[in-house]
Amino acid sequence: MGKRPRNWNLYWVESDGYEDCFVVARNSRSARSVESRENGFEIDFARATRIMRVPKRVENSYKRQQEYKKRRWPGYVYGKKFFANLGAQFRKIDKQEEMLLDSIVYSVSEYGPCGLYRKRSIGSKAIEEMQREIPDPKHDDEDIWKGPIIHLITALGICLVRCQQIEHYIANSFLLGISEKQKKKYKTINDLRAGWKKKTLGNMLQSIEEAWEIDPIVKASFELFLNNRNTLIHGIATSEQYDIRTLWGQHELLSFLKFFDIHSRMVKKAFRGSYYASLDFAIKQWGTPPGMPKKIFGRKQIEDIEFFVQCFSPKQNGI
Repeated sequence: MGKRPRNWNLYWVESDGYEDCFVVARNSRSARSVESRENGFEIDFARATRIMRVPKRVENSYKRQQEYKKRRWPGYVYGKKFFANLGAQFRKIDKQEEMLLDSIVYSVSEYGPCGLYRKRSIGSKAIEEMQREIPDPKHDDEDIWKGPIIHLITALGICLVRCQQIEHYIANSFLLGISEKQKKKYKTINDLRAGWKKKTLGNMLQSIEEAWEIDPIVKASFELFLNNRNTLIHGIATSEQYDIRTLWGQHELLSFLKFFDIHSRMVKKAFRGSYYASLDFAIKQWGTPPGMPKKIFGRKQIEDIEFFVQCFSPKQNGI
């Protein structure tokens, strides 16, 4: 019986920082040879890091593309489809396209040689790199990354995310800024959104109360959320009451976070409803923007809009 052919592997080949790129090859020397041949570097000048094995289905899919017939492996890869088939994820941040592959984020100008730039590692891979490069100093505090404290840290992170979600919904709910004072201050919806993003949460809630009668229970939840949010953001880390290094402080913090989680859910629901209601109003007034599906609200979003309508009544006409 003949030997089975060796697998193709995807390598990240680094050279001068400008020509770094992906190469598919059988081994690291072959990957470095591609970079040396294409860009005139000495082979020892390039460094190849194996990312993953290329599955047979991905190999067969790529070989059916016209690009492979022009440039066979070992060599560069072209096109977004190849990376998508490997399980990569894609997004745009501030108009910059990014690709996540194997816990590494790449900035993308094009899906071809030298069009992807390694940007940063994330998750466990980033932690491993930090531990290799930055020795952990000796200290007297407990290792908070082990044991039950990690669950408190997770809960703390969830509550912080909840705060940011709520403030995002408020800042982007232009219907909340319909008071005459806000209309005089901001000429366009975009002006209002930009201005509200600079406000403190307390100032945003004051501006909302200028324009809306709010259900008393919901209003009380807003006030409770504002107080506890300020404690969470500004006081938890330095508070003796919630000192995470002591068992007493851990229990205090656990109770606080659980209570915060419960009452902040209503606040999130109300302002998520205001956000969807603002979108619904804009679509009815100006039509569906290009590229957006005609039906953008499901049952859950409609329920949130109905909750907003039940809890908020405008103090003046004009909506």
